[in-house]
Amino acid sequence: MAARAPKRTLEERIVDADTLCGRNLADANEAREAGDFERAAELDKKSQFWKDRYNLLAGNSDREPPKR
Repeated sequence: MAARAPKRTLEERIVDADTLCGRNLADANEAREAGDFERAAELDKKSQFWKDRYNLLAGNSDREPPKR
């Protein structure tokens, strides 16, 4: 059974991952400035997830990037 093509292109997925990384990082900094360190830690983890995802999709990872 052949795999079907993803709904979004690889380039769109790369842009989305980069955008979500930046958004979560900005929200974490805002929470940290407001004194909510627990929320900031959660958002830092989310930001790191999306940065790792970006690196995987962009081919900057130890793992093999997905096919285009």
